[in-house]
Parts: sequence; C-alpha cells; structure tokens
Amino acid sequence: MSELDPSLADPEKVAIRAAAAIVAGALALTLAGGVLVDLVGQRPIRLETLASTAAAEAAILREIAGDLDRMAEAAPGPEREAARRGLDWNLGRVATTEVRLAELAGPDDRLLAVSAAAVRDFAASAADIAPSAAATQAALVDDRLAPQLERLGQRYAAETARAHDHARFVRRAVLLAQTLGLLGLAAALVLPARRRIAAWLRANREAEREARHRLLHDPVTRLPNATYLQAHLARLAAAAERSEKQTAVLRLDLDRFKSIRETLGPRVADEIVRIAARRIRLALRVGDFAAHLGQDDFVLVASDLDDAAAAAAIAHRVQSVLAKPFSLQGGARRIGCSIGVAMLADDLPEAERALANADIALAEAQDAAPGAIRYFRESLRIETQRREALFAQLLAGLERGELGPFYQPQIDVATGALAGFEALVRWRHPERGLLAPGEFLEFAEAAGLTERIGEVVLGQALSALTAWDAAGLEVPRVGINFAMAQLRDPRLIEKIKWEVERHDIDPSRIAIEVLETVLIKSDEDLMVRNLRGLASAGFQIELDDFGTGHASIQNLRRLNVHRIKIDRSFVHGIEASEEQRTLTASMIAMARALGIGTLAEGVETAEGLATLATLGCDQAQGYHIARPMGLADTFDWLDRFQGRASGERAAAGPDSRPSIVDPNKP
Repeated sequence: MSELDPSLADPEKVAIRAAAAIVAGALALTLAGGVLVDLVGQRPIRLETLASTAAAEAAILREIAGDLDRMAEAAPGPEREAARRGLDWNLGRVATTEVRLAELAGPDDRLLAVSAAAVRDFAASAADIAPSAAATQAALVDDRLAPQLERLGQRYAAETARAHDHARFVRRAVLLAQTLGLLGLAAALVLPARRRIAAWLRANREAEREARHRLLHDPVTRLPNATYLQAHLARLAAAAERSEKQTAVLRLDLDRFKSIRETLGPRVADEIVRIAARRIRLALRVGDFAAHLGQDDFVLVASDLDDAAAAAAIAHRVQSVLAKPFSLQGGARRIGCSIGVAMLADDLPEAERALANADIALAEAQDAAPGAIRYFRESLRIETQRREALFAQLLAGLERGELGPFYQPQIDVATGALAGFEALVRWRHPERGLLAPGEFLEFAEAAGLTERIGEVVLGQALSALTAWDAAGLEVPRVGINFAMAQLRDPRLIEKIKWEVERHDIDPSRIAIEVLETVLIKSDEDLMVRNLRGLASAGFQIELDDFGTGHASIQNLRRLNVHRIKIDRSFVHGIEASEEQRTLTASMIAMARALGIGTLAEGVETAEGLATLATLGCDQAQGYHIARPMGLADTFDWLDRFQGRASGERAAAGPDSRPSIVDPNKP
C-alpha cells in the first residue's frame, strides 16, 4: 500500500470534529437542563414567599384587631386617639402587604385572591370605622381574616417543602439525563472516530512497512538492495571473530546480459532478472542471503560454512538453475552466469572489503570465460590496484596531452608515390617513455577510454593535415583507427563531420579504419548505419587486419568498404612462401573483383614489396618504407620523399627512411 486511503481523514481533524460535537451537545444539554431546573426551582421560592407574606399579613391583621378592640373600649380622649393612629398605621402596612399578595397570586391561587380581596375591602372600610362598630370589625378580623391568612401561610409552607423536594428530584434527574446524554453523545461520536483513527493508524503502519520495504529492497526483483546488503554483511562481520564458521560473499553477473538488453529491450531484460532472482532464491539454503544491486548484478551471502568448498557447491548450484532455458517473448534463451567468490574470513572482517574482493574475483571470472567461477586471491588485488593506477595515469595523460598519433607513410606500389599516412596512437609516458598501443590500448578499451583517445587522435590528425597543407606538402589522406565504442556512438557522424568542417578538410582525405574482427563480432544496426553514413558523406572505409576474421563478401559490399588492409601475418616472408603468395593473391583478386582497393601492412623488405607489386597490390606500408614518426619528423621525411629539399625525388628504400630514435612497432 503506497498511499493512505483518501477516505480516511487525518486523526487530528477527526478528533477536533468529535470534540467540537461533544462540546456543542454538552452546551445544548446544559442549557436545556438549566432552563428546566430554573422553571422548577421558581415554584418553591414563590411558595415560600407566599407563606411568609401570608403569615406577615395575618400578624398585621391581629394587630389591627387589637387596635379595634382598644378603640371600642376606650372613652373619647387620648387613648382612643392613640388606638386610631395605631389602626391607621397598621392599615397602611396591610395595604402594602396586600399589594405583595396580589402580585404573587397566580391564576391557580383562587383562595389567595379571595383572601386578598377580602382584606382589601376590609382595609378600605376600616379607615372610616366608627368606635361603636370597632368591636364587630375586630371580631371579624380575629375570627375570619386573620385565621384564613394563617391557614394559607401554613398551607404554602407545607407546599414549599414538597416543592423543594420536587426541585431536588428534578435537578438530580436533569443531572443524570445530562450525564447519560453526554456519555451517549461521546459514544456516538468517539466510537466511529476511534474506528476511523484505528483504520488510519493501520493504514499508516502499512504505508511505513511498505516504505521501509521499498527503502531496503529492489523494485524489480523484490530482493534486498545494496543498503540492506551492507547492514547484513556488517552484522556478519561483527560476529565473525566469535564464530568458527566461515561466510562467503558471491558476486555474479549474467553472461551476455548487456547484449540481450540492447537486443530485446529493457522490459524483457527486467523479466530475465526477475526469473533469475526467483531461481537464485530456490537454489540457496535456508538462512542464505541474496541481494540485487541493479541490472544483472547479484550478491549472495552464505554463512555458517565449514570451508571454501561449501561456497563452491552453492556457486555450482546457482549456475545449474540459471543454466536452464529462460522462456521469453520470441522463444527460449539460455543465459549462464559468472561468479566471483570471496571469503569473509580470508581478510579482515569488513563488509566493504569482502564485497570489493568478490567483485575482483568476478572480473577475473568474466575475463576467463562465460560461466567461470573464480576465488579471490591477494594477487588479484595487486593486479587490480596496478590497473587502477594505470587508469589514473591514462586519464592524467589524456589531460596533459601525452597521448597522440605517430604517422606511418603509405605508398602506391606501382608508382612509389605517397598514398597517405596511418595515424597510430602513442603514449609519451613521463616515466616509461614512448608506449605502443599494445601496452595500453586493450586496457583503455576495457576502461571505456577508447572514445576519448579516438577523439584526440582524430583532432590531431586533422590538425596535421592542415599543417602539411600550409607547408605545401601533399598528403592525400590519413587513416585513423576507430574502436567499437566510437562506432556505437549515435552522434558519430555528426561529430566527425563537425571536426572535418572546422578544420576545412575534405572528407575523402580521412580513412576510417575498422578492425575486421570488430566487424565480425558485432552486427549492430547502429554500427552499420554509422559506417554506411560515413561512406555516403565522402569518408573512406578501410577494413584493417583483413584475413584474420573471415569477413564475408556481403559485409564488404553493404558497408561500402573502399579498401582492405591485408594483415602483416600474410605479408611477412611473402617473397619466400608460396602459400602466402597464393593466399594474398586470392585476397587481392577478390578485392579487385569487388572494386575494392588493397593495402599490405608490415612490408619490411624490398623483395616483399616487389612481390606485392607482381601480385597487383595497390598500396603498402611498413618499416621498409618508413617507421611511424612524430608530426615534427614528418615534415623532413616528406621533404626528402617528395624532393622538396634537394629538388629530386628520393628513391623509396631503406636509405630514404628517417632516423627515428625509438623504433616502436605500430
């Protein structure tokens, strides 16, 4: 699961929404409960007020009755006047209390309303009461009004107690309802939110596991990747000193995988790698470890081994399962593998060094033969370090301009005229002196530097043509060797044409030399298109070392070859060997029949040159004509050869050769 389900919300947002809903519900329940409690709580307060007001009214009426009795009994004079003033004051109090009773009386308090009306009527009439009627009114108050209000006060007092009990019950009920409501609301909101949060957490854990798996595993094979491999080897290395068992690191590459990938495409190549990964897992023991580092690069780690022979058994078992046919689109293919083995106990228990040792052993296995198994040896490390030092020196030499062409003349056999030069790369090594191609070119090809070397030689050869032209020296062409890496460059034609135009050189003066063995080993469409395109653009195509690779006539025709260069193995001693003369004559006759020129390499004697002339060979080069020379020496040689210095053409022969200090062979 690479991404979280979009339907699963962020748990923080879910929690916020749940909390907001709970708070809103709690507020609603609190408000509703508060209103209900307030409504219920008002009744006992009102009843309590009614009870106290009725009791106060009854007490005042009792005082009024006393005032009336004193008025009735007192003779006219000060006492009666005092009773009157007391009666008036209490009647004012009654009026005030009666107003309060009238305000408190509700529609259901009919008895209270009647009593209030009676008191009001009495108060209105008592203001003008005569002393003779005072006793009667006093009896009315004592017997009717006051007792009635006292009974009302008592009743309201009793109802007040019941109302308080009811209010307490309602408050408890509301509190319980609020609690239950909040719990229900919380459950209704939190439980779904909890499920969503739990689902989110599960999805998040799955996403983390998937991310961790992607971080530590290769996406094509699902095997552990380089990061996982390093951690696994580090654990084994840490425990190596405490264990008597050994650990083997096996590094393997599928044979011819690069060619298969270029031919069948990356999709089929990935399928091959997936099938290989499944087979490798089946071939390993329980507890063994397999990692895929990309392309066809696998690393196997086998621990708890008694000795190196046990690692060999595992390697052979892996080779056996990979040797079975691979069922692919377009048919079945057999794909083997080469394996390099390094024992962790053979060296310091370091993961990086074990991997490097296995890689060194694999390189030796690949150089030996397809399907080879090689064990790491210390001598291999020394050789690897030597090659790495050579690689660094070669890079530095390219940067410092130490590599460049020497030029060997080529002549027309029939006329002796100059046909051109072949540009042969040399390395002016600061310590080892002038090095021929055989001492570094094979390594340069393995290191992927031939393309850069070829560009250097091409650029300097074009500059040499420009310099010769400026000096008035006639050089018809220069032959330049092109490696396979250059011929595979999709921009080759564009690069060469740009260089030629930049130097203002006619393309026909450049001969592209291709080894016959290179042409035989590779039938790539890109290489063929490049050679045909160069021929169409006016460049000459020469097939070098002809006769060593058995090139077909069809290849000669489809590549528009202009000239074949007969290998020196057929030329050396040709004047004394009938067999060599016959073979060379057949090659010359075939080329003439196809309209292709011939050039013999390695001509070292005048007799050999004369024999080639009788066989009809067109051109020749070799030590008999001249040795390879630096650009500066070519000017003197051309002056002598073309007769510029002495005004006469020098005879082609040993005496005409310039003196070259270092006789390196081409």
